[in-house]
Amino acid sequence: MKNLHQQLLTDYGIDFSDLNLLQTAFTHTSYANEHRSLGIHSNERLEFLGDAVLELCVSEALFREHPQEEEGSLT
Repeated sequence: MKNLHQQLLTDYGIDFSDLNLLQTAFTHTSYANEHRSLGIHSNERLEFLGDAVLELCVSEALFREHPQEEEGSLT
């Protein structure tokens, strides 16, 4: 994970203060389940949060772009 962190920092200027969070973001559920002894978590909780943020952004854009539409149409 340190190599990924270094590459993200070097190539894109993205720095992570919490390497555990970076590892979690890139860990698929199947890997976490197969390696339970490592005590790592999958990215599903982060995916849930990201989906909620994305939904909020898209909903706000639709709400503003289509002020006459009802919620059924916006959905």
